[in-house]
Amino acid sequence: MEYYFVSEVMHYCNVTLKKCGKIPLHQIDYYDFTFVLEGSMVYYADGKRIVLEKNDALFLKPQTMRARDAGTDTVRFVSFNFRTFPDVSFPFDNYMPKCITSNIKKLLTVYPPSHLSSAYHSREKCANMLNFMLYELLDASALKCDNEHVIKILNYIEEHLTEKLTLQVISSYVNLSKEYTSYIFKKEMGKTLTDYVNERKMLLAKEFILNREMSLADISTYLGFDNYNYFSRLFKQYLEVTPISLKKNT
Repeated sequence: MEYYFVSEVMHYCNVTLKKCGKIPLHQIDYYDFTFVLEGSMVYYADGKRIVLEKNDALFLKPQTMRARDAGTDTVRFVSFNFRTFPDVSFPFDNYMPKCITSNIKKLLTVYPPSHLSSAYHSREKCANMLNFMLYELLDASALKCDNEHVIKILNYIEEHLTEKLTLQVISSYVNLSKEYTSYIFKKEMGKTLTDYVNERKMLLAKEFILNREMSLADISTYLGFDNYNYFSRLFKQYLEVTPISLKKNT
């Protein structure tokens, strides 16, 4: 299995401009992935006007007719022009509203250069960063969820999966009532928040068991459980096998 998409990054910028410049209408022969961190930008893709606001993204495929209006206000944006290996495709729309996850923002703080250079493996680092972002967006699109609060909840769960994740903790994070948090999550995901958290924890526990690098007690503690017996019951409930049986048969 190949764990990458990007074969070449021709352009990368991570900048704040008082006024972004105009891009004349032309056909591109590469992918253009641009997202806005602050401010707004106006693009055109095959004649369609697209307004990018904070946390929105533009994803254009090769052969798209692209243009951009000159900006009037300060904007902070990140842009990639890249090519992929053969037979790679993406299910993204040109306009991707509110799609920029906290993981993507964190990654940009780890890789702060504004542009590519020929030094310090700049292009290689940029290509790997972009691969991560593309996988992150693929994971998000697979959820088929458009609710901004639920997407935020899902990202929070993944980032804190080894902690104690209660309804109180999660509802406080998204600044919603516990009742409304439960309602919108069940409505969008088709399962309760507790079921989702437990399911994700048990799947992660299974990975640890199969890798045989941690004891069952350590796995239970690492995933935020104070009581091993409770962890074992949950594991059997969700995966239909006990942790001990899985470990013996691995």
